[in-house]
Amino acid sequence: MLFLIIFTLLINVLALVNLTIDEQFSETETALKLLQSQYQVNQTVRNAAFYFQPFQVDQDKYLTVELTFLFPYDGDVDLEFSITKNKDDNTSSDIDIFYDLNAQYLRKQYQIIQINPFTFDKNDKFYIDVKIKETNFKDYLYLLKITKTSNKICPNYCGNSLLGQCDTENGICSCFSEYVDLDCSKKASQLTMKEPLQNIKIQKQEYFYFQRDQLNSNITLNFGLMNSQYETSGVEIFIMYENFELGVPCEQFSNYNFSLKNKSSHSEVIDLAPLIFDENLQRYQRLLITISAQYSALIYLQASISTSESNFDIDSSLIIVYVLVSIAIVLLLTWIIVIVIRYRRSSRVQNVGYNVSHPQNNNNRRNLSSLTANLVDHYMPKLKYFQILEFPDFQDLDIQETCSVCLLEYQKQAICRFTPCHHIFHADCLEQWIMKHENCPLCRTALDYKTLKELLNQNNLTAFKQHLQKEKLKKNNIVIQSHLFSNAQTELRMIHNQAENP
Repeated sequence: MLFLIIFTLLINVLALVNLTIDEQFSETETALKLLQSQYQVNQTVRNAAFYFQPFQVDQDKYLTVELTFLFPYDGDVDLEFSITKNKDDNTSSDIDIFYDLNAQYLRKQYQIIQINPFTFDKNDKFYIDVKIKETNFKDYLYLLKITKTSNKICPNYCGNSLLGQCDTENGICSCFSEYVDLDCSKKASQLTMKEPLQNIKIQKQEYFYFQRDQLNSNITLNFGLMNSQYETSGVEIFIMYENFELGVPCEQFSNYNFSLKNKSSHSEVIDLAPLIFDENLQRYQRLLITISAQYSALIYLQASISTSESNFDIDSSLIIVYVLVSIAIVLLLTWIIVIVIRYRRSSRVQNVGYNVSHPQNNNNRRNLSSLTANLVDHYMPKLKYFQILEFPDFQDLDIQETCSVCLLEYQKQAICRFTPCHHIFHADCLEQWIMKHENCPLCRTALDYKTLKELLNQNNLTAFKQHLQKEKLKKNNIVIQSHLFSNAQTELRMIHNQAENP
C-alpha cells in the first residue's frame, strides 16, 4: 500500500510541467500550446494565453480546466479566467466563450470551467486566457489542470469530499452543514427562528444561511449593529436564493441587497416560495446571506415569521375554531329537536292508549262535547287506510302519510277516519281530539254536531246534483246516438234506391 502511494506521488511530480509567463513570453504575442494535462504556472505579466486541442475520442467527454492558486490567497485573486473556442480563426461567438463568474466575483483561490461533450470536434481549439486585473500585483502562482472525463466533475471535488458530497451525474456538491458555495469552500453560520445570532464579528466577509421548511412561505429578517458605528462600518448585506450556477451572494449578483449606512438596523420581508424542494439533495434549497464590512463591526441577525403570515395563521386558526363551534351547536340543536319530537310522539301514543283503556275518562269528556261516539261513527266512520285512498274524492288530493295528531306513519291496515274537509287521521286520535276541540286538527274546520250535519247535507246535495248532471248527460248521449242512427238509415235507403233505378 505504501509503495502504491509513493508511486502515485512520483507520477504526479513527473507529470507536472513548470511554465513561466514573463515579459519574454509577452513579446511573442502567441498562445502557448498545452500538450500535458498538468502545469505549474508562474505568471509575472498581466496577460497569459494558452490553448489545447482535444482528440476525436474526446468528443463524448467533459473537458474541464481548473486553476488552483498557490498565491495570492482566497479572496485576493483578482483576475478574469475564460476559455474561447476557435478564437484564432474569428469564428467564435458569445456562446463559445466560457467563464467562471462565481470565482471571478468572489476572487476565489479555486476556479473551474467545464465544456459539455458533443459540443466540439477534433479540429476545434480551446484558448485559455488568464488576465490579471490587480493594479499592483506580484507574481501569480497557480496549478493549471486539464481533464477529460465521462462524468461531470464537482467543483474542487467538494473540498476533497470533506466539506460535501459530489453528485457525479449533475456535477453538483451537496454541502455538509455549515458550508456553502459551489465547492463548499465557504463556512457559514445557520440562522434559525428559535434564537437570534448576536455579537457576530464581521472582519471582512461572513456567510450565513437559512434552511427553509415546508411550513414557512415568507419570513422577516432583522439586521442591526450592536454598537453605534453605523456611520463608519460600511456594512452591506446581500441575500440570494441558493442555486448551482452562482455560489454565494455578492455585489454583482443577489436577490436582495441593502446597507446599514446611516442607520443602525434594517428589516426585510423575504419570500421563500422560490426555494423549492431539491430531489437530488433531498432538502429545500437554502437562503444564502453574505455580510461584508469595510471595518470591523458587531452585528445581530434575527429571523421571524412575517407579520402578514402570522396574522393569516391567527385568522385561519380562528376560522377553524368558529367552524367547529358552529358545527357543535348545530349538532346539539338537532339532537335536542329529535329528543323533543320523540318525546311528543311517545306522550301522544301513551295518551291514546290510556284513553282507550280508561273509557270512563272518555265518557266524562264526551259529556262536555256536543258529539257522542255514535255521532262520530255516523258522520266519520272507521275505515282502513287503504280503503279511504280508493275513494274518488281522494284520487287527486295530496294525501298526508302521517297522522297529524300522533305524528306516526299510517300503516296499510291502520283503522282511520276522514273528515268532511278530506283529512285523514287515526280513528282513536281523531275521536280524542274532537272530544276536546271539536275542529279538524289540521285545518281547524269546525267539527261540532251542527257543522257535521250541515256538511253532510251539503255533501249529499252536491252528490245529488252530480247524479242529475250525469243522468242528463246520459240522456243527451242517447238522443244524439238516435239521431245519428236515423240519419244513417236514411242515407242507406237513398243509396239502395239509386242502385235499383240507375
